[in-house]
Amino acid sequence: MRKVLASLLVVLFVAVGLAAQEKAAVEKKKEARWHGIIVRSDKDNSTITVRQRGGNLERTIHYTSATKWTKQNEPADASEFKDGARVICVGSYDEKKNFVATRIDLRAK
Repeated sequence: MRKVLASLLVVLFVAVGLAAQEKAAVEKKKEARWHGIIVRSDKDNSTITVRQRGGNLERTIHYTSATKWTKQNEPADASEFKDGARVICVGSYDEKKNFVATRIDLRAK
């Protein structure tokens, strides 16, 4: 009886561990990243347009009140982020396929 109970506990722990790993992998896949130069800012719509460096691909980055603004990984004020600034944006895509930033980091040129 003890062997059966021990085997059941092992199976339960393995199943829980696998479920946790799968959940972490799904959450990791949801994270998106975009980097480049700010070419346009629209405070009314809470967006910035970022062009990849050395290319012509642009992406509109949406931000919210929850977005963290950082300068080389230290807290910064959103007013420091101007056109021509190099940034790294980290976030995810919403149901409308918009990139919504959780963090926008200002980098040195």
